[in-house]
Amino acid sequence: MSRSLLRTAVAAALSIAALSPAFATSNPPAGSVAINYNRCDGNYGNWGLHIFQRGPGGPAVPGVSWASPVEPSGKNDFGVYWHVKLEDFPGGKVNYIIHKGESKDQGGKDMQFDGNTTKEIWVNSGDRKIYTSLDEAKKGREETPCK
Repeated sequence: MSRSLLRTAVAAALSIAALSPAFATSNPPAGSVAINYNRCDGNYGNWGLHIFQRGPGGPAVPGVSWASPVEPSGKNDFGVYWHVKLEDFPGGKVNYIIHKGESKDQGGKDMQFDGNTTKEIWVNSGDRKIYTSLDEAKKGREETPCK
Protein backbone atom coordinates (compact mmCIF):
# COMPACT_ATOMS: atom_id res chain seq x y z
CA MET A 1 0.00 0.00 0.00
CA SER A 2 1.40 3.40 -0.91
CA ARG A 3 2.01 6.03 1.74
CA SER A 4 -0.53 8.32 0.11
CA LEU A 5 -3.23 5.66 0.17
CA LEU A 6 -2.34 4.76 3.77
CA ARG A 7 -2.56 8.42 4.85
CA THR A 8 -5.97 8.72 3.16
CA ALA A 9 -7.24 5.56 4.89
CA VAL A 10 -6.00 6.73 8.30
CA ALA A 11 -7.54 10.19 7.80
CA ALA A 12 -10.88 8.61 6.85
CA ALA A 13 -10.82 6.33 9.91
CA LEU A 14 -10.05 9.27 12.21
CA SER A 15 -12.89 11.30 10.68
CA ILE A 16 -15.36 8.49 11.28
CA ALA A 17 -14.11 8.04 14.86
CA ALA A 18 -14.54 11.77 15.52
CA LEU A 19 -18.18 11.59 14.40
CA SER A 20 -18.99 8.55 16.56
CA PRO A 21 -20.35 9.28 20.03
CA ALA A 22 -18.15 8.30 22.96
CA PHE A 23 -19.21 5.28 24.97
CA ALA A 24 -21.08 6.51 28.06
CA THR A 25 -19.85 4.39 30.90
CA SER A 26 -18.91 5.79 34.25
CA ASN A 27 -16.58 2.86 35.06
CA PRO A 28 -17.67 2.23 38.64
CA PRO A 29 -14.76 1.34 40.93
CA ALA A 30 -14.45 -2.15 42.44
CA GLY A 31 -17.13 -2.76 45.06
CA SER A 32 -19.43 -0.10 43.60
CA VAL A 33 -22.29 0.07 41.12
CA ALA A 34 -23.29 2.95 38.84
CA ILE A 35 -26.63 4.55 38.04
CA ASN A 36 -26.46 6.65 34.84
CA TYR A 37 -29.28 9.18 34.38
CA ASN A 38 -30.34 11.03 31.22
CA ARG A 39 -32.72 14.01 31.08
CA CYS A 40 -33.96 15.31 27.74
CA ASP A 41 -33.68 18.90 28.91
CA GLY A 42 -30.10 18.39 30.13
CA ASN A 43 -31.06 20.12 33.41
CA TYR A 44 -29.71 18.09 36.33
CA GLY A 45 -29.81 20.90 38.90
CA ASN A 46 -31.15 19.65 42.26
CA TRP A 47 -31.84 16.13 40.97
CA GLY A 48 -30.43 13.64 43.46
CA LEU A 49 -30.38 9.99 44.34
CA HIS A 50 -32.15 8.64 47.42
CA ILE A 51 -30.78 5.21 48.31
CA PHE A 52 -32.22 2.93 50.94
CA GLN A 53 -31.77 -0.54 52.37
CA ARG A 54 -34.00 -3.62 52.48
CA GLY A 55 -36.59 -2.90 49.82
CA PRO A 56 -39.24 -0.22 49.40
CA GLY A 57 -39.69 1.91 52.48
CA GLY A 58 -36.51 0.55 54.09
CA PRO A 59 -34.13 2.76 56.05
CA ALA A 60 -31.93 5.18 54.13
CA VAL A 61 -28.30 4.33 53.65
CA PRO A 62 -26.36 6.06 56.47
CA GLY A 63 -25.60 9.68 55.61
CA VAL A 64 -28.48 9.93 53.11
CA SER A 65 -31.85 11.54 53.76
CA TRP A 66 -34.72 12.64 51.54
CA ALA A 67 -33.74 16.27 52.05
CA SER A 68 -30.07 15.45 51.42
CA PRO A 69 -29.85 12.96 48.53
CA VAL A 70 -26.62 11.66 47.03
CA GLU A 71 -25.08 14.20 44.66
CA PRO A 72 -23.98 12.96 41.22
CA SER A 73 -20.48 11.48 41.10
CA GLY A 74 -19.89 12.94 37.66
CA LYS A 75 -21.17 13.61 34.18
CA ASN A 76 -20.61 11.78 30.89
CA ASP A 77 -22.07 11.98 27.39
CA PHE A 78 -25.22 10.14 28.56
CA GLY A 79 -25.96 12.47 31.47
CA VAL A 80 -25.02 12.33 35.15
CA TYR A 81 -24.10 9.27 37.15
CA TRP A 82 -23.82 8.11 40.73
CA HIS A 83 -21.42 5.53 42.12
CA VAL A 84 -22.67 3.82 45.28
CA LYS A 85 -20.99 1.17 47.40
CA LEU A 86 -22.59 -2.23 47.05
CA GLU A 87 -21.80 -3.02 50.70
CA ASP A 88 -24.45 -0.44 51.72
CA PHE A 89 -27.17 -2.76 50.39
CA PRO A 90 -27.82 -6.02 52.26
CA GLY A 91 -27.88 -8.91 49.80
CA GLY A 92 -26.74 -6.60 46.99
CA LYS A 93 -30.24 -5.31 46.18
CA VAL A 94 -29.76 -1.64 45.27
CA ASN A 95 -32.88 0.38 46.13
CA TYR A 96 -33.16 3.93 44.82
CA ILE A 97 -35.34 6.85 43.77
CA ILE A 98 -34.13 9.67 41.52
CA HIS A 99 -35.86 12.84 42.69
CA LYS A 100 -35.87 16.61 42.87
CA GLY A 101 -37.69 17.56 46.06
CA GLU A 102 -41.04 15.78 45.87
CA SER A 103 -40.79 15.25 42.09
CA LYS A 104 -39.82 11.62 41.50
CA ASP A 105 -38.70 10.18 38.19
CA GLN A 106 -39.41 6.70 36.79
CA GLY A 107 -43.12 6.93 37.57
CA GLY A 108 -42.55 7.95 41.18
CA LYS A 109 -41.88 4.36 42.21
CA ASP A 110 -39.16 2.86 44.40
CA MET A 111 -36.73 1.15 42.05
CA GLN A 112 -34.40 -1.83 42.61
CA PHE A 113 -31.74 -3.82 40.78
CA ASP A 114 -29.37 -6.60 41.76
CA GLY A 115 -25.92 -5.10 42.13
CA ASN A 116 -24.39 -8.57 42.38
CA THR A 117 -25.16 -9.27 38.72
CA THR A 118 -25.54 -5.76 37.26
CA LYS A 119 -22.74 -3.28 37.93
CA GLU A 120 -24.11 -0.40 35.88
CA ILE A 121 -27.59 0.73 34.84
CA TRP A 122 -28.94 3.49 32.59
CA VAL A 123 -32.14 5.43 33.31
CA ASN A 124 -34.01 7.75 30.93
CA SER A 125 -36.10 10.46 32.53
CA GLY A 126 -39.80 9.72 32.18
CA ASP A 127 -39.20 6.02 31.53
CA ARG A 128 -39.95 3.45 34.23
CA LYS A 129 -37.53 0.88 32.76
CA ILE A 130 -34.07 0.09 34.05
CA TYR A 131 -31.65 -0.53 31.20
CA THR A 132 -28.58 -2.69 31.66
CA SER A 133 -26.72 -1.37 28.61
CA LEU A 134 -26.20 1.96 26.94
CA ASP A 135 -27.56 0.59 23.65
CA GLU A 136 -30.81 -0.51 25.35
CA ALA A 137 -31.15 2.94 26.95
CA LYS A 138 -30.67 4.65 23.58
CA LYS A 139 -33.32 2.39 22.00
CA GLY A 140 -35.61 3.16 24.93
CA ARG A 141 -35.15 6.88 24.31
CA GLU A 142 -36.13 6.36 20.67
CA GLU A 143 -39.32 4.55 21.80
CA THR A 144 -40.12 7.22 24.39
CA PRO A 145 -38.75 10.40 22.79
CA CYS A 146 -38.15 13.58 24.73
CA LYS A 147 -41.07 15.94 24.96
